[in-house]
Amino acid sequence: MTAYQRIDEQELLRFTRQVFEAIAVPMAHAQTMAENLVAGEVHGLGSHGPSRLLRPYVERFRQGGTKRNPDLQVLSRSRGCAVVDGDDGPGAVVGKFAMELAIELAREHGSGWVAVRNSTHFGPAFVFGRMALAHDMIGFSSTNSVPMVAPWGGREKALGTNPICVSVPGLATSGITLDMATTVVARGKVQLAALEDKQIPLGWALDKDGNPTTDPNKGEQMVPVGNYKGYGLALLVDVFCALLSGAAVSSGIGHLFSAADQPQHMGHFFGAMDIAAFGPVAPFKARVDELVAAMKANPLRDGFERILVPGEPEWLKAAEYRREGIPMAEDVIAEMNQIGAELGVETLQIRS
Repeated sequence: MTAYQRIDEQELLRFTRQVFEAIAVPMAHAQTMAENLVAGEVHGLGSHGPSRLLRPYVERFRQGGTKRNPDLQVLSRSRGCAVVDGDDGPGAVVGKFAMELAIELAREHGSGWVAVRNSTHFGPAFVFGRMALAHDMIGFSSTNSVPMVAPWGGREKALGTNPICVSVPGLATSGITLDMATTVVARGKVQLAALEDKQIPLGWALDKDGNPTTDPNKGEQMVPVGNYKGYGLALLVDVFCALLSGAAVSSGIGHLFSAADQPQHMGHFFGAMDIAAFGPVAPFKARVDELVAAMKANPLRDGFERILVPGEPEWLKAAEYRREGIPMAEDVIAEMNQIGAELGVETLQIRS
């Protein structure tokens, strides 16, 4: 059985930031990237945390596929829309820049939409969607990704897992944050299961022959959520993230875990909608709370203890992990400490 240790959130943040600083990433960018990855880990999304992504991010910096200090440019800005060139910079940095621009545009025009090209893997989508909440806005974020899904009825991978996030503020609640891959699960969950030597549930992935598998090492294709419906959603993500921005479509995106010297040319799409442009903010947010309460009041089916709304499982997990520490497999911690040792970074301290 896999053995686990617990790490405090701030300790993981310190370690991750120092790793990036040790390979000459500017301090502000290192902080942004560390906050992005640790947000994934502390919300129970190890597939989008340093436990899975630290090594490939470091290698991409070392080999030049990702630029340490990109020249981010707003290529066009018209009414409530803009296009940003990420200059092959870290996706977390590019995404933060673009989402801040979307919020600025929304203040001016009621809504703001920003398409991004020439970026890299941007971490968990909810980090960007939820940036809008502090401004009493609804946030949207999405990205295309390397091919892992065949078009419905096809045999060859042509689309990524292409996640979509929409975040809506509440008044007394955390509101609603839907952050979902357009596949049954994100590809990272299969890769994390392989790292931790665990089987995956049937229905997550297919082997090279197109057959369902529980072996994460044989899962070569991801299953679209809702079959042809998930395929349709993934296709639309490429429209927004690649066709509007001029980024590579899924089949042209560079791989995160190989060819670390090559740009990824990924596309993202961010949006912000100013609630005040539609009407008073407080009543709207109160109605979001009422909608959440109505869902939770629904009679329970057998086998269920309570009803949760999108985003709530992650917020509950974050509260637990911040209280008790983030559980990480010992071999994963050892691999991260090996990276730290290579760069002269102090070892991750286990929670006592």
